[in-house]
Amino acid sequence: MHAEFRPVAGSDRIQTLDVLRGVALLGIALMNVEFFNRPIGDLDAGLPLGATGLDYWAGWLVQVFVRGKFWTMFSLLFGMGFAVMLARATVAGRGFLWPYLRRTLALAVFGALHFIAVWTGDILFSYATGALLLVLVFAAKPQVLLWLGVLLLLLAAAFGIATGAGHALPWQPMLGFGIPLLLLGAVAYALRRWPVSGWRAAGLALYLLPALAMTIGSAAMLGRPPEAEQNRIQLAEAKTPAARKAVEAAIAQRDTQRAAHLRDIADETRLMRGDSYAEATAWRAGHFLKMQGQSIGFAIILLGVFLLGAWFIRAGVMTDPAAHLPLFRRLAWIGIPLGIGLSVAGVMVAPSHLRGQNDAAFQLGMGLGLVGSLAASVGYIGAIVLGLHGRLRQWLAMLAPAGRMALTNYISQSVIGTWFFYGYGLGHWGMPRTQQVLYVLAVFALQVLASRWWLARFRYGPLEWLWRWATYGRRPPMRIMA
Repeated sequence: MHAEFRPVAGSDRIQTLDVLRGVALLGIALMNVEFFNRPIGDLDAGLPLGATGLDYWAGWLVQVFVRGKFWTMFSLLFGMGFAVMLARATVAGRGFLWPYLRRTLALAVFGALHFIAVWTGDILFSYATGALLLVLVFAAKPQVLLWLGVLLLLLAAAFGIATGAGHALPWQPMLGFGIPLLLLGAVAYALRRWPVSGWRAAGLALYLLPALAMTIGSAAMLGRPPEAEQNRIQLAEAKTPAARKAVEAAIAQRDTQRAAHLRDIADETRLMRGDSYAEATAWRAGHFLKMQGQSIGFAIILLGVFLLGAWFIRAGVMTDPAAHLPLFRRLAWIGIPLGIGLSVAGVMVAPSHLRGQNDAAFQLGMGLGLVGSLAASVGYIGAIVLGLHGRLRQWLAMLAPAGRMALTNYISQSVIGTWFFYGYGLGHWGMPRTQQVLYVLAVFALQVLASRWWLARFRYGPLEWLWRWATYGRRPPMRIMA
């Protein structure tokens, strides 16, 4: 009979991971606070226009040293957590798949409630989506995924030919599902063919290929005239009424999408600055499915980071960091300068998005930042691990309790932030960027103290306790026995 799948005992925890989660929480808070004061629809618009003085430099420093680095770090840690659970279940002969699926479903519920009831910047639901993909490539047979992908692509080709002949058939969904299935099949094959290095190679490929494609593609588009001039040229080059009609339709579609995006930003600003929680919640609920439908590409990138994080455990790097200090030293000395250098280059190319004018330049800057985020993130991890094995050990260890309560602290940051900044709370919407940074430092310091106090009395954070209950199917003990 298999041993029962149960929560990890406190003595079995990898303390380095708790410290890293604490650091990641601080970085995420420094990034998220801007979007308690600015519409989440502006998330990919770069530095806000009009910022000056200390507020500009506070935003610039966060853009270079924080943006993209800490959700990446947290994603690496998520993948490490998956690998830790899998390794312990395998050694003990316990079942793994169904408890992990329950864990993922519970995370999706947390994410949906967080998005709808608190803040539209939630990442937990995307994590749950990426976790499902992680389970899929781990558990499914590669041949099944590959053949399903091939079948859907063949159907897409057939439907496309039929559509060209005047029979409208839905070829786009077939293409949209076929390509990811082929990709996931190739990843599943790599994980089985190379049980350790395959996780690292597949993770790097899933993350870097889209980032490099964005960077190279946008670089190739530099020098093109502004959008209005491009539209004029395309209309002038349309030689037939049908061609001109097609160009006009494409222009109209872009204009419609842009107008809808601007309406969303205006609605979000009005509602979050307003005084009606019910109206704001109804708006978030209406946008929930819309936002998730756009996130499959992000889930693929998340899967790549999860796989790379899992490699750190499967290769023994994070389970015995003291034995791998030379590797962490290389990660720090190479990753941080490379990642920060690429981020600086990206901000110098185009710090803010001027729609219709610097689209290609801004996409190039985003691509450079995306590539740099992974390099900087693993570099930060290397530096923190070295610090834990050096003079900074006691200081960094103070962050471990906050990391043990990462889910509770992440959601409480949103609850506190929306209450403090939104109109239906204290109404400090639009706080200057410098003051936002000071706010984060103060709130995070209180979270560290509160986490330490809580864990001296209880085994888990409140939401961690609920998450374990959902995962293991029974209520875990909460209070620490004297």
